[in-house]
Amino acid sequence: MSANRSAQQSTLSSFLEVARTSQFAWFIGHVVVLFSSALYLLTFRGGSSGFHNTLYRVMYLGVIESFSVIIDQQHLRSTNKTSPRDLLLDDNVLYLGVALLWIATPRLTITMVPYVVFSLFHFLTYLKSVLLPQVFHLSENSKILTLVDSFVRQNNDKSMNWSSFSELCCLIIVLLRALLWYPRSWIVAIIYSVFIKVRYEKSPYMKSCVKKWEVRLDGLVSHPKVFPQVKNIYMQFKSNIRQLGKYNLAGPSPATSAAKQN
Repeated sequence: MSANRSAQQSTLSSFLEVARTSQFAWFIGHVVVLFSSALYLLTFRGGSSGFHNTLYRVMYLGVIESFSVIIDQQHLRSTNKTSPRDLLLDDNVLYLGVALLWIATPRLTITMVPYVVFSLFHFLTYLKSVLLPQVFHLSENSKILTLVDSFVRQNNDKSMNWSSFSELCCLIIVLLRALLWYPRSWIVAIIYSVFIKVRYEKSPYMKSCVKKWEVRLDGLVSHPKVFPQVKNIYMQFKSNIRQLGKYNLAGPSPATSAAKQN
């Protein structure tokens, strides 16, 4: 009994020590995201309800809290000064800004997907790196740590691809809603299109996803049964997108800058 009580006290003491950190506050934000989104999906029956609207907003409150903590750590409390432009183009700031957009506009379920994916992997990483070894004192060779580590390693790239795919699907829906004049749809379409443009410039996963979509659409449009008018519209659309691609919002990549200097 004495040994068990001592172990419990040690675990509690370790947990309280971890719970005082800002990283734990960041972790709690991801827990809120996962819990509220799981409850949202498990009880979803279609349509709109006050309960699901509340869960949706709570999920985004968790997102805002977790991203705010990391931005505070990386920029506001850092001794290294960040220029306003670099701050605005930081991935965490971008995703925080989009989360504020979603929480302030009518509910759109698909927007939850990338945040849930991010939170799942952040949750597992924190579990593996902090909670299990520091609070529950599991060794590096324990089966639980090995399984979690293996899952994260094997699925990290897949998770980024899933996120990029869901973001592109969301863009299509947002643009369609704008064309149908949903409430506040045009401001959402403009802001989210800029977000996707910056993500395309910065993320190899987004570029890969866009390329896959382009190849798939090229194959569909090139089919002999597709009307020539449709093919012309598609080619004009691609031409316009390429013209927009010349305007780089995120600035030149490091490789491009180095090439210019050489």
